[in-house]
Amino acid sequence: MKERTGQLGKPKLWTLDYILACFAHFSLHLVFYSFAPTLPIYIERFGGSSAIAGFAMASLALAAVFSRPVAGRALDRYGRKLIFLGGLLILLFTSSLFIFMVPVSFLIALRFVQGLGWGVASTSSWTLGSDIVPPERLGEGVGFFSVTLSISMAVSPGISLWLIDQYSFKLLFLACSLLIMLAFILAMIIKYPQITKQAAKTKIVFLEKAALRPAMVILFVTTSYCAPLSFIALYALEMGMASAGLYFTAFAITTLLSRPLSGIVIDRKGQMGYDLVVSSGSIAMVLAILVLARLASPLHLVVGGILYGLGFGFIQPTILAQCIKQVPSSRRGAANATFWTAIDIGTALGSIGWGIVADVLGYSMMFILTLIPVAIAAAIYITGRNSKVNVKALIKE
Repeated sequence: MKERTGQLGKPKLWTLDYILACFAHFSLHLVFYSFAPTLPIYIERFGGSSAIAGFAMASLALAAVFSRPVAGRALDRYGRKLIFLGGLLILLFTSSLFIFMVPVSFLIALRFVQGLGWGVASTSSWTLGSDIVPPERLGEGVGFFSVTLSISMAVSPGISLWLIDQYSFKLLFLACSLLIMLAFILAMIIKYPQITKQAAKTKIVFLEKAALRPAMVILFVTTSYCAPLSFIALYALEMGMASAGLYFTAFAITTLLSRPLSGIVIDRKGQMGYDLVVSSGSIAMVLAILVLARLASPLHLVVGGILYGLGFGFIQPTILAQCIKQVPSSRRGAANATFWTAIDIGTALGSIGWGIVADVLGYSMMFILTLIPVAIAAAIYITGRNSKVNVKALIKE
């Protein structure tokens, strides 16, 4: 199929299908970041404890760890559209049941089922995005696609908390169901690129071997990233500040800018661009950790958020592009599943592990220790940077 071209003869990135995929991806993540801060409140308000609320949050990540590799295999074997729509239907079913204000015990079970749908739908969405993007603009396309995370992370928590404060949980759950329905409609409209499906006799692969090394990089980066994500609010309160929102606002704005910038750099500079972006991101994360470890004023929250947003915004889409770049289109489902499974595992390890460390050593020392996984991630990246990249396989199909 002949590529559509834009200015300067470059393949066109902002096609109608790419825009529709971005909006579907955005709707999906609006729901994800709406449930994250509100379900713990729902659980505590209707008879549950903080421990139960934590278990409910962990159940989604656990379910996603199980479902992503299966989804990746299914995407490559049966095609993108069928699996994407199936994941969205699971999400729509569970979110619709929430409207009936189910008991806490039933909600936890539903949250696990929702996690299965989330793992399938989000893996499908990322795979679809990488399919639509021209290979020559892969980094840029993935970078802009990742911007939807920054925007949804910036707006969803505040809007969802406002809805339950001013109106009700029922309205929140109805809004989330409508957003999933919108994503489903958009997923139906998109014209999916023709991808060679894996034959039935093909060896079953749930995780992509070529993506394992970059996935290990993002696993350790995410393990570190979970410390401020999970505990910066409690740390700020301990230091007499009720302004942890400054951190998240600064983080969201910086990732909004750094994610597409990272993609442009790696597309233009090749391997040197990958090295530049990952090294810059690693340095920014180290500086952010050192600032947050000495938290003493709201200014530290802002500076820490800016630096952490710069670091994570550089590294996350770059490593995702690296995972995708090393495999042909017929194995992108498995490559995306490998990447996002690593993020799920890093999130689970970080959320649990840093909480234990903070209880024993305090938040300041906990942040200092998060330098260790950043250093491990950098070491894994450096030792693997000379690995061969199958560029021909990427553009072959």
